[in-house]
Amino acid sequence: MSTVISIEQLATVDLRMINEIWLSSSPAPQENDPLQPKLCLWRGEQLFTHDMMSEGTHGQNVNRLWLSVDDIEDQPLIRSVEDAVRQRLAQMDMQGEFYPAEQADTHQLHIPGK
Repeated sequence: MSTVISIEQLATVDLRMINEIWLSSSPAPQENDPLQPKLCLWRGEQLFTHDMMSEGTHGQNVNRLWLSVDDIEDQPLIRSVEDAVRQRLAQMDMQGEFYPAEQADTHQLHIPGK
């Protein structure tokens, strides 16, 4: 399940059921669309059962929150969004990893045409 919100809504949204937070400048972001600029900002700690892994359903159980930003290439904007997300996660006592794709070197920021 995916939900799209504005940065302003972040302060009031309940993040407890969210596994990943993504940034996109697209009004209707899609994770599997290679033409949309997007960035995985945060991934929460998630427990997968053996059944989920063996059946290949672990990816279906990911709840993504998409934060809509004006310009995904605007680094000061991205840093301010990261600060707001860190603050909200701390308020909710949630743990996870920021920029998980950079850690694994798998999903770098994708800007079409660059």
